[in-house]
Order: sequence, then structure tokens, then C-alpha cells
Amino acid sequence: MKTIAICVNRRLSGQPSCAARGSEALVQALEMATKMHANIRIIRLPCMGACEVGPNVKVVGGDLYHEVDLAMLPLILEEAGV
Repeated sequence: MKTIAICVNRRLSGQPSCAARGSEALVQALEMATKMHANIRIIRLPCMGACEVGPNVKVVGGDLYHEVDLAMLPLILEEAGV
């Protein structure tokens, strides 16, 4: 089973965070895109330690993507085998 992890950290202090940069919409899009694929698991992480370059998405066992937007999701899904 492939796992795609996405940071959904929201810092309330006004510092950069993945959630403030759109990761919540990205995780919803990933969940919808993989709904029919039992071999893909999407997990939400509280922090990947790189919010300055977020949103961050990691294909476990593969690449870590920074500054992810909706246009990048097909590339990420392809790497995960969708």
C-alpha cells in the first residue's frame, strides 16, 4: 500500500503554515482522487518541519514535494501509482 502524507499544520501565531497556504484543500482533493484506490492511503500530519516552503506532501518511500498546489497533484498521484 502506498501512503501519501500531507502537512495540515496551522500556526496561530501568524508564522507560515501549510494549512494557511492551502493544504486543507489539497488533502480533500487527494482524498477524492484516491477514494476508489484501496492501495492508496492519505494521512494528515501535524507538521513536517518545513512550513516555510509548504504546503508539503510526501509520497512515503518517494519524493517530498514543497509549495504544492492543485496543479501538482497529478504528478504526486502518478508517483503513488494512481
